[in-house]
Amino acid sequence: MGAAFFIMLGITALFSIPLITASFAKRMGRNPIAWFFIGLLLPVIASFILFFLPDLSDSEE
Repeated sequence: MGAAFFIMLGITALFSIPLITASFAKRMGRNPIAWFFIGLLLPVIASFILFFLPDLSDSEE
């Protein structure tokens, strides 16, 4: 159980930050699939880049 648990924990940690980045990109009006792959390449940096980009969502009423 020990090795399988740590492998699954590692896979979960590997994909959690790109998933958070993709959901934040969707909320900001950007392509979440592209930002998921950017988040895989640059896990924490992609979130900071996305944070400083302008919001493109249609929230204007």
